[in-house]
Amino acid sequence: MDFELAATDNPHSRSDMAWALTVYSMVPYLGILFVPFALILSGFHYVRARRRSSNDRGRFLLCAALSSFILALQLFLWWLLYFIPKMSI
Repeated sequence: MDFELAATDNPHSRSDMAWALTVYSMVPYLGILFVPFALILSGFHYVRARRRSSNDRGRFLLCAALSSFILALQLFLWWLLYFIPKMSI
């Protein structure tokens, strides 16, 4: 119930949460934990905002696009972590 009260006080709280998860996902290697949550939250709330004609659609779309790019970058970093030790052999 407290979450509902907090969500109604600030109409941008859901987009702020999606943005925070996107920013946290930028941490190298550790950010891979936040990327799925950022993508799911951004996608879900984008569809929901589109149905309600909300003004936050652009922000959710930006979070989803950035999270997709960050996912690719994080996967590349994890691949490098695996690949570089194998190169020295």
